[in-house]
Amino acid sequence: MFALVDCNNFYVSCERVFNPVLNRKPVVVLSNNDGCIIARSEEAKKLGLQMAEPAFKKSKFLKENNVHVFSSNYTLYGDMSERVTKLSHFVPEIEIYSIDEVFMNLSGFTGDLDDLATKISTTVRRNTGIPISVGIGPTKTLAKIANKAAKLTGGIFIIKNNRQSEALIRNTPINKVWGIGGQYTKLLLQNNEKQPLISPNLMTTGCALK
Repeated sequence: MFALVDCNNFYVSCERVFNPVLNRKPVVVLSNNDGCIIARSEEAKKLGLQMAEPAFKKSKFLKENNVHVFSSNYTLYGDMSERVTKLSHFVPEIEIYSIDEVFMNLSGFTGDLDDLATKISTTVRRNTGIPISVGIGPTKTLAKIANKAAKLTGGIFIIKNNRQSEALIRNTPINKVWGIGGQYTKLLLQNNEKQPLISPNLMTTGCALK
């Protein structure tokens, strides 16, 4: 089994840790030189703001909707990432997948998975102030899918049987799998009238979703 710990709206969450007044308000973080939007709070997403949108094109909209705008602070984000990823005391083996994602190898773990996921979530939130989602599945691919589900179901989702894994797989578009680009998606669509989904044989691979 693998767990994927993923920080929610990481850059925005980092800004909120040191400025709690931003909680429950629309917030975006911009790329280098304040070029494009690279992080959005849930409130900003509901306003329709998209990733990679040029900031100058949305300047009027941002002001009219009282969106809090921040220049990226990678020193802060890197420091917060280190704090979040110090999870080795839970399991012996972790893999830092990105600045806000960590895989945990649960091979040999015999305890209660629900209890483990709750402890991880509680500990990270208490020690860093960063909200996270925890997805657990038999492969990295399924842990990634479970993490997506966790964001919609309270922060924790554990795949405990084949029925659950198959249901999640059937509802995951193939273009959400890491390594499946736009051209390959078009090729698959040419042979399938509907949006192609993840093949069941990916249940046994280590592929990771985007």
